[in-house]
Amino acid sequence: MKRIQILKAGLKLFVIHGLHAVTIAQIAAEANVGIGTVYRHFKSKEDIVQQIWIMQKTEESTYIFKNYTPEGNIRNQFNFLWERVIGYFLEHPLEFQFSYQFAASPILTKEIHEIAMKDFLKFDELFESGIKENLFKPLTARRLRLFTFSTINGWILWALDEKMEINTKIINMFLEMSWDAITK
Repeated sequence: MKRIQILKAGLKLFVIHGLHAVTIAQIAAEANVGIGTVYRHFKSKEDIVQQIWIMQKTEESTYIFKNYTPEGNIRNQFNFLWERVIGYFLEHPLEFQFSYQFAASPILTKEIHEIAMKDFLKFDELFESGIKENLFKPLTARRLRLFTFSTINGWILWALDEKMEINTKIINMFLEMSWDAITK
């Protein structure tokens, strides 16, 4: 329980203030625990960031893949999964900002990414199926996933910054635009 409190406190503080501005003492105070308790669970701020990443990506993948069955046509699977990604980020703005801020951070080692991102390989499986059906532009499944994620991520940032109303019609339009960008 205290471990999760610390991770949630770190998530909030890192998003609001940035990694370098936050101290272990601030995380402890936000989590309502002593500094010793933080060090009992984590080696450093960097360890906290890594464990937040794993926790956040686990929660995200649970949300996204709930009720997902890789059946039917690829377009419907694409829409289902990416709509779930958008839904997760809109419902979890702190996690969205954390993901955006830390995705390319050197703190998140290859090993940490492999642990945290293993469930997201289902996206690559979807893209592989589309590649076999000759649906997509000549990119690897991983690059198709990263392009689509970057496009949707950027759109969400822009929409939030512009205070744009994000409704089903808008989401469907952006999913269609994303699909059109990667298909032949």
